[in-house]
Amino acid sequence: MARKQQPTDPNEIVHLQVKPGATVIYDGRAFGDRGTLQIPRYSAENLLKGGKVYEVDPNEVPDAANIPPAA
Repeated sequence: MARKQQPTDPNEIVHLQVKPGATVIYDGRAFGDRGTLQIPRYSAENLLKGGKVYEVDPNEVPDAANIPPAA
């Protein structure tokens, strides 16, 4: 039997990490290489589709100093 996916709250705050070497524009502001955005899930969906960010666990947000630079 297929597992039911839990519904997501569109107002839930999610943490998105900008991928190394990428820049994302959100709400008129630029977020650069390895920046972290804390935004509502309804806004995050479009950014995730762009492939320049990935969702991270808020308790495990990577320290930018420990992420290797883009090749």
